[in-house]
Amino acid sequence: MAEPSPADPAVRQALIEGLAAAVAAGERVLAEWDAVSDSLCDADHWPLDERYDLRQQQRDAAMWTQFAPFLDHGPALVTNAEETLPLLAPGDRMDGRWAYRLRMLREALEGGARVQADFEAVTGALLPDHPRAEAAFARAVAERNAEAWHYALTWTENGEALVEIARAEQALRGRQDGAERSAQSQAAHARSPHAIRQSAHVTTVSTAAPPLNAPRHERPTRSR
Repeated sequence: MAEPSPADPAVRQALIEGLAAAVAAGERVLAEWDAVSDSLCDADHWPLDERYDLRQQQRDAAMWTQFAPFLDHGPALVTNAEETLPLLAPGDRMDGRWAYRLRMLREALEGGARVQADFEAVTGALLPDHPRAEAAFARAVAERNAEAWHYALTWTENGEALVEIARAEQALRGRQDGAERSAQSQAAHARSPHAIRQSAHVTTVSTAAPPLNAPRHERPTRSR
């Protein structure tokens, strides 16, 4: 059974809502890291002990978790946003900022895909029955998360642009639908029996009435 396509508006809307939640989750991860990272370093910002590395691995894993689901459908979301930008009215878009952030998102997805491909190549070569296979797999996961950190961070920092563009597109469609409904309503009113009778009555009265500036014939003067 084929997976739902992001080309479907309902599927795309669900993905956008999921993206908004993922961005919020990524921002919480960053805030939590900022809150504890300084306490794990000395005055010169050098890690005090292994707790720094362990906490950093937790941060990387959490960021990968919110980023990884979009490696498949993220490119389609970015493409749709890129195609939407030229359709928006000048007042509905922020061309330079949105265009730049879309480029950053595409680069993040491409980088994340490369990291995941390398990870799959490494783990695919592991022997499941090898006594060190589990440790090797865990090490590969940690390395993948660390290498993808920059891409996951870029995705989190710029993902809101996709949400903003989707909202602008919805507003545009709402205005277009409203204008179309108004035009349809006016056309239907013009075709209604009442409107047709009213138009015919106006035409009849206009035809029967003499022109306002038509010359009037004077009655002849009687001779005495």
